[in-house]
Amino acid sequence: MKAKGILFICVLMAMFLLAAGCTQTPSTPATPTPTVPVTVPTTAPATPTAAPTLDYTEGPIPSQREVSVQVDRNTVVTPPIITATFRGGKGTTFVSSIQVVVTRSDGQVIEKTMQKPQVNDKVEIEGTRGKDRVQVFVNLAEGKRYKIYDQEFETRL
Repeated sequence: MKAKGILFICVLMAMFLLAAGCTQTPSTPATPTPTVPVTVPTTAPATPTAAPTLDYTEGPIPSQREVSVQVDRNTVVTPPIITATFRGGKGTTFVSSIQVVVTRSDGQVIEKTMQKPQVNDKVEIEGTRGKDRVQVFVNLAEGKRYKIYDQEFETRL
């Protein structure tokens, strides 16, 4: 009987700790750092569009929701392949989706989305031999959207 009481108290304390962590306001933002890509099947097909969706919350993602995405461009193959790999982070459980938007040098915009991404999930998008811009947006379960990556890649000949 004593063991059940201790177990109940431990579970109750764990619930209080989880609830307290979920309501705390962010203190200092952190910047995600790129890492090495790993191959995982694509979760959504490419959808060419006229312009990228830019409706997102300005400023860095709160530190409790911080996640990292590594972006790489393989210039050995023709056409070059742009790979975005989800690396996880403190906020992994809060991520509902990650959207990768590539604005190619030929004007074409390609978007791919990872729904409920797991660590090492990735998307691959065909780039060009020119300058391609890659933007990565994180959509949180609470409804907010943040841009966590924005960089241009240019082919070196």
